[in-house]
Amino acid sequence: MLLLVSTFLSAQSPELNCYMPDPDATIRSHNVDFKKLDLDIKFTPEDGKLEGVAVYLFNAIQVKVDSVFLDGPGIIIQNITLNKQATRFKTDSAGTTVFFNPPLVRNQDYILQIQYDATPKRGIYFVGWNNSKTDDPNDPTIIRKQIWTQGQGVDNRYWIPSYDGLNDKLITSLNITFDKNYTVVSNGALKNATENSNGTKTWKYEMPHPHALYLIMLAIGKYEYLDYTSKNGMISRQYYYPGTKHYAEHTYQYSAEMMDFLVDETNTTYPWTTYANVPVQEFLYGAMENTTATIFSDFFYQDERAFPDKNYVDINAHELTHQWFGDYITAWSGSSHWLQESFATYYAKKFRQKISGDDYYHWKRREEMNTAFDADSKNNLPVGHSGAGSPRVYQKGSIVIDMLRYVVGDEQFKIAIHDFLARYPYDNVESNDFEMQFMRSLGINVEWFFDEWIYRGGFPVYSVQYQKQTDFTQITIQQQQIQNGTIHLFKMPVHVQVHYLDGSFTDDVIWVENSSTEVNIPNADKKEVAFVLFDPNSMIYAKVNFPKAYTELKYQAFNAPNMMDRYDAIVMMRELGLELKREDLIAIYNKENFFGIKSEIISQLANDDNKSSLALLKTALTDTNPLVRRAVISNIQTLHKSLEKSATTLLVDNNYTNIEIALTRLSTLNPDKTKKYLEVTANEKGATNNIRITWLEIANRTNNNQYINELVNYSSSGYEFRTRNAAIGALVNLNYCDQAAVANLYNALISSNHRLSTPARNALTKLKATPEYNKLIKDYYNSKIWSDWEQRKIGTIKD
Repeated sequence: MLLLVSTFLSAQSPELNCYMPDPDATIRSHNVDFKKLDLDIKFTPEDGKLEGVAVYLFNAIQVKVDSVFLDGPGIIIQNITLNKQATRFKTDSAGTTVFFNPPLVRNQDYILQIQYDATPKRGIYFVGWNNSKTDDPNDPTIIRKQIWTQGQGVDNRYWIPSYDGLNDKLITSLNITFDKNYTVVSNGALKNATENSNGTKTWKYEMPHPHALYLIMLAIGKYEYLDYTSKNGMISRQYYYPGTKHYAEHTYQYSAEMMDFLVDETNTTYPWTTYANVPVQEFLYGAMENTTATIFSDFFYQDERAFPDKNYVDINAHELTHQWFGDYITAWSGSSHWLQESFATYYAKKFRQKISGDDYYHWKRREEMNTAFDADSKNNLPVGHSGAGSPRVYQKGSIVIDMLRYVVGDEQFKIAIHDFLARYPYDNVESNDFEMQFMRSLGINVEWFFDEWIYRGGFPVYSVQYQKQTDFTQITIQQQQIQNGTIHLFKMPVHVQVHYLDGSFTDDVIWVENSSTEVNIPNADKKEVAFVLFDPNSMIYAKVNFPKAYTELKYQAFNAPNMMDRYDAIVMMRELGLELKREDLIAIYNKENFFGIKSEIISQLANDDNKSSLALLKTALTDTNPLVRRAVISNIQTLHKSLEKSATTLLVDNNYTNIEIALTRLSTLNPDKTKKYLEVTANEKGATNNIRITWLEIANRTNNNQYINELVNYSSSGYEFRTRNAAIGALVNLNYCDQAAVANLYNALISSNHRLSTPARNALTKLKATPEYNKLIKDYYNSKIWSDWEQRKIGTIKD
């Protein structure tokens, strides 16, 4: 019997918001309510320093408040006034305590002004200011002079003295003074930009509604912009680097359409007055949904040749969704974080369904499932747990929302979503609020669903069998997952389809909730069964063991209505002999359009010397989809004479990744022609220099490090981190190190960008295994004077 969620929650401690202890789910207490922040700020970027004046309008929400604590590690406070009168304060390593004498009166407004300065290593980042290279419109990988912020989770406290909690939203206004030749972007509307006599300009941005402090942002750099107007009149401003407008046009395509899509899906108007996207270098993540202004890694700022591999469409939609789910409504704590990330992942996937079709949508769902399965193989943490981790709050949560919509239906799901957003505007929410919205709006009790998919972990493991009877088909389903205090039997409605040889089929919905379920599907006309589908299109997050004979797989692969069911049948043929399946696979390939099925068939036939298979591979090398072409070059283990000419055309492919893979694979499969392959690709750089760095690795290996200086240069601080990582990886593969390389690796090691510092650490560790390089690495460390924070970053590498 299911334990009712509401009963469970009321009977447990606050740390148990699910079936596993979750201390981090506790909501932070606070004794005042910050209503408004006016922040004046200016920078000395070469020193990584800022000076600020923060003015808070607030009131006491507890009785006789005699002090308030402001988060602000490392911030140096110059003075603090309360209602323009100096007040006592005390600073420690975590922040500043401000004392009030007499105590504050509850519900009375006060103004707190703080003058401060800081040289933060987190929260705000100064990129490129001490580098000799300058912005190059012809090479977007050259490091740029930028300042940008990243506030989530609680990092804005490093540059703004604040109550940096999720549960106190406030209206913000930022006045930023900087070099007038740069562009400054922040939250909300630009109210004015005033030039000053010293060559600076002051930009004033204001928010119309309250938001969480972690969503405050600014980005400073050299930018131009494109405006996209949606049908509802909302303008999205998309910033780009000067001289790279063609990149912007590909990066930001569909921006207007996704705004209209989300308004329609949620039946809720865009909740802010402005929206912008800003690319930055060295960003710590893919992107961040700051209110009204998303910052994203310019790794996704690409032209059409990189689009199949590194396009911004999904992330653009994901971050835009956050303007509703995360910024408009914000989770009280980490245990409800899925209400932000799961919805952003879900609606981005649904938008791709709109522009790319159902097959792509279900392919993305399968990718999400595989990611979630991997996480669930490690532990049983639920989605609604502060420690759930990214694969659960992003991918698994997205699947859970899919299933919720599947259970309640499209129309009712959209009603609940609209009412949920309308009920908590600019407010905080938790999982139970969303659960109860279905009861409030529709009278639907979904406690059972939230119990098994949000508050519990794991997934069902179904074992399915069927028997053909004269006038019915008997189907038996068993749940075989290991059950414990967190995982139990799942209850879900599941479609079962029986397909017949005449092309017809029946579709029944059965509730599977017991350890064993048996159902008889009538077959009054006594038709011959061709194959049976349990949960067509894999709508349930589950693993299904359903053995089938080859004849069934063949019929399913040719005739199942849904692409994923056809694909699954082909995957189940992997271990079968070529003689049995070759002719069928070729026939299926010729009737299919989706790249996933074509690529799977190629992987099974890639090393078959049969003329028919070779003809298919040759055709595939000219397929319009770059991922199909890639499947051939990635899977062949030998280069057959009949494929050589077609395969070498990939060296001039219109897709950067295909060229990189082809150069590597062809040089391995046909080493005698490496020189020719290098000549063909000598002028290609690729996205984030991926082709050039691969070219340099191969050329240095075959030409006694003739081009090693260029490769070492790509590992330097003059380039963005993806280029540097590729160069560092190539140097490790070549087992090459010199003084310049060591300097570049140490520079990368102390970077605030963990996506650069971690590869640098790994590279130094591997290179130290060579005694000569070990000495170089130690000598370089001993030749420099390192600050405390740099020594902490370097750690034991120096030893």
